[in-house]
Amino acid sequence: MINAYKNFFKGYVDFAGRSTRSDYWWVFLGNMILCIPFYLAYGNALANSRNEGALITLGFIAIIYFIFGLALFLPSLALMVRRLRDAGFHWALIFVGFVPFVGSIALLVLLAMPTKEEATPAISEAQEVRVEEVIEASPFEETDNK
Repeated sequence: MINAYKNFFKGYVDFAGRSTRSDYWWVFLGNMILCIPFYLAYGNALANSRNEGALITLGFIAIIYFIFGLALFLPSLALMVRRLRDAGFHWALIFVGFVPFVGSIALLVLLAMPTKEEATPAISEAQEVRVEEVIEASPFEETDNK
């Protein structure tokens, strides 16, 4: 889990590589474990909303949670793109998560797919496509094929 987190922050803007299933799910689990104290404190502050100290705590937790989410947004996005590429899907399938009701479930299924050996090439790994010279005969030109 520690190595997965190291790789997570090492490649926080690397959208061109690949990430294994275990790397993705260990980071997902770690992020959920880190969020549990925020959820508990937030729920406790909401339960005691008539107390002035609870409201101050609620605002403080909201600010910390926002900073935490902002710090993890770009690395998480890069990790999802790398995971989709490793599973053999195009990175644009990340937008499936915006489909109401079933989008997030479909995205989780795509992220859980096994690694494909012939994964979609990354942007930096794309090979130049050679365009062979195509000679087209004009219908108005005379040919010697009579």
